[in-house]
Amino acid sequence: MRDGHNAPGMSWPDDVETAVNAIDAWNRGDLPGFLDAWDAEAEWRPAFPQGTEGAGSVVHGHEEIGRAWHNVRSVWAEYRLEVEEARVVGEKLLVLGHLYARGAGSGLEIDSPWSAVVRFRDGKVLRARDWLDHEHGLEAAKEQVAAP
Repeated sequence: MRDGHNAPGMSWPDDVETAVNAIDAWNRGDLPGFLDAWDAEAEWRPAFPQGTEGAGSVVHGHEEIGRAWHNVRSVWAEYRLEVEEARVVGEKLLVLGHLYARGAGSGLEIDSPWSAVVRFRDGKVLRARDWLDHEHGLEAAKEQVAAP
């Protein structure tokens, strides 16, 4: 799971554990546990399908993250993430996994690969971006390594 060594700003395995704990809290419907993983000044670019927060949306801080949480829960009867792999890449964490969602009213199902690139500050998620595929996360991680 780990790619190389501890990067500056990363506390392996604590940051990985923080990310996995946040995902576990999401899956069990534990908003306080989910928010506990996030820095108060966090920025999140979620991969929510349109009709939830809208593709390309950006949420900032605990209040907006909590609002996004509630919006997802109101539209999706189930929205579950499974982590398949997590690795340190440069100063960020790349998480690859799978998403399963089922619409609350429509019954629409999403069964998709999922990826995220996460940056931490003092053991909390500072920035996170996720996608409904692995390719975008892998590309973002590759760009991180290539950056000077």
